[in-house]
Amino acid sequence: MIRYLLFLLTSAPFWLPAPKPIDGVKVPADVAAAYEKLPAELDYNQHVKPILSDKCFACHGPDKAKQKAGLRLDISQGAYGQLPENPGKVAVKPGNPAKSELVHRILSSDPTYQMPTPQSHLTLSAEEKAILLKWIKTGAVYKPHWAFVKPEKKALPTLNPTANSLAINEIDRFIFSRLEYEGLRPSAEAPRDLLLRRLSLDLTGLPPTVAETDAFLADKSGNAYEKQVDRLLASPHFGERMATDWLDLARYADSHGYTVDRLRDMSPYRD
Repeated sequence: MIRYLLFLLTSAPFWLPAPKPIDGVKVPADVAAAYEKLPAELDYNQHVKPILSDKCFACHGPDKAKQKAGLRLDISQGAYGQLPENPGKVAVKPGNPAKSELVHRILSSDPTYQMPTPQSHLTLSAEEKAILLKWIKTGAVYKPHWAFVKPEKKALPTLNPTANSLAINEIDRFIFSRLEYEGLRPSAEAPRDLLLRRLSLDLTGLPPTVAETDAFLADKSGNAYEKQVDRLLASPHFGERMATDWLDLARYADSHGYTVDRLRDMSPYRD
């Protein structure tokens, strides 16, 4: 009787779906469901690196003082190389999740084996596990920081008929594609006066005047909104709005702000 009870306690509950094999790895049902919803192609900088950075680099990043098990996951050489504490095994085997120790660790429910460890108070969602699994399956390609990657024109995503009918330009197609992936529906277009208010605040940081709003509402031409964009971009307030961000980054001030708060001349930079 005792043995039977121990068996029940240590076995997976019978009401939970059985693990589903994906690429030679038994995957929990929630991870398998998330795997099916992933985009056809994953981008390292967009999909994978944020997960590794948030959940893995604290213990397996570039900081040698905090590095554990001699494993680095921020560079391909470290991820592909043999594990120092487990010779013969690698954390990431490109194209082969079953041979990748990382996959088995993130899918494990054993607290002494799973990653991230319970002590780290970090957890991976089903979607994050699925992304790492598919990334490894598709070659585990690392990329440099996005700022150093040459931009390439991408093919326009395919949309469902409803979203396709709403898309006005190419940017809309990318936005609607992401909304569809997230299971969201686009909101209805805002009233014209609200559109102008949003546009004005975004480009100049100032709300539109009553006269500007009336002029826009009275303009029934097909490019009325585009004309407002051009007007605001030509406004000196647009330049002031953009410069404000840079002045904030440079910590612009007319004085030092410490002790006797002496003046300092920042006018050349400001101008």
